[in-house]
Amino acid sequence: MHAFMMGIWSWIISNPLIGLGMGAVVVFLFWKQPRQTMKLLIALLVLVALGYLVAGIADFAMNSAMVKERAMEKTP
Repeated sequence: MHAFMMGIWSWIISNPLIGLGMGAVVVFLFWKQPRQTMKLLIALLVLVALGYLVAGIADFAMNSAMVKERAMEKTP
């Protein structure tokens, strides 16, 4: 998840016109509809947090499975 988010961020940084366009849209949204924009930003932050949570749970489960498999291989 972190690599995906960093990939998006680096793509926006490497394309300044697209970044400026997105910034203009965000400024326009805040100017015209600040409450709805804040709700949208909070919803996006919740989705990102859930993505990190799910990725963490998956990593933990996979690491646990690998540790268990190694332990089973070592026992005669």
